[in-house]
Order: sequence, then structure tokens, then C-alpha cells
Amino acid sequence: MEPWMWVVIAVVVIVIIALVVLLLTRRRSRRLKKQFGPEYDRTVERLDSKDAAHEELQRRAERHDSFELRDLDDAERDRYVQRWRLLQRQFVREPANGLLEADKLLTGLLHDVGYPTDSFDQQVADLSVEHADVTTEYRGGRAVVRDVHHGRAGTEEIRRALLQYRAVFERVAGADVSADIGSPGPRAGASAGSRPRDSDGSVS
Repeated sequence: MEPWMWVVIAVVVIVIIALVVLLLTRRRSRRLKKQFGPEYDRTVERLDSKDAAHEELQRRAERHDSFELRDLDDAERDRYVQRWRLLQRQFVREPANGLLEADKLLTGLLHDVGYPTDSFDQQVADLSVEHADVTTEYRGGRAVVRDVHHGRAGTEEIRRALLQYRAVFERVAGADVSADIGSPGPRAGASAGSRPRDSDGSVS
């Protein structure tokens, strides 16, 4: 066989390998985008590399597979729902404390269904594998919790954060606790005064 033919064969083989790699990369990218949604774009932007993002998201999925996750039984779910409704009533009187209780309750819920809860960033990463559509809400709610600790969160900001936490809570608990969350005053910790309340503790 002529030398030039070997060169042609080598080039063809290289092109085929490159096409296969490209096809597999695109397929992997589509699969991860479908699974992680906005978390995919966020990870690509943060790492400034699709390949690095793919590796990280794949590691998240593999770590997630090692968990022994479970659903709450009916009695557990009912207890969590009641605790949520209690803290929502507390929100009407003490917004900041209500949000802090929601943060603790959500962390406890994640722990009870099988998620490690040692690190918030890791909690979000783990949660993103199965519930990527609520990770933005979880991060947003926790940011306001930090503001509450520093005394710089207003009541409306806290109300929005509680709604964000509620979205995560409902998804993980598999329960609907939706009800209007009132805005009792101009600043965190303000009293609801004499404003009328509904039976679930929300402000009319």
C-alpha cells in the first residue's frame, strides 16, 4: 500500500473518532441539561467550561446515587406540615424568627429523607440532582437568612424568602402547604398589630 494511502486512512480514522467524541459530548450535554435545567447553565458559567461542568454534574449524580433517600410516611409528612403551618403563623408576629425556623425545619427535613446536611453548598449540590428546579429558590432563601442574621433584611424580603423556602419544602416533603403569607410590617421582627388573620395565621 502506498504511503499516501496510509495517511488518508489515518486522517479518516481521526475524523471518525472526533465525530464520535463530538456526538457523545452533545448527547451528554443534552442529558445533563434535561436533568439539571438552570443548574446546568449556572455550573457552566461558574466553571467557564462545559467539560468541567459536565464532570462536576456527573460527580453530583454519582454522589447522589450513594444516598439512601426515602419518602416520608404519612405521619411524618403530617407532622412536618403542621410544623410548617405553625412557623407560618409565627411569621405573622415575628417575620425574622419565622424564616429562621423555616431554615431549620427545611434542614431537618432534608436530613430525615436522607440528605447529608453538614454544608449548605453541598446540600444544594445534592438537591440539584433530583430537584434542580428549586435550587435557585433554596439559595435565594438562604441568602436572606444570612441577611437576617446581620440585621439587614426587611419584612417583604423575608416574606419572599419564606415563599422560596416553601417551594423547596413542598417538593422535598411531597406536601402542599400553600397559603398566603402576609407582610405584617415595614421591617424584620415588626409586629402584625391588629391586622386581621385567616384561620391558618396568614394575613388577609
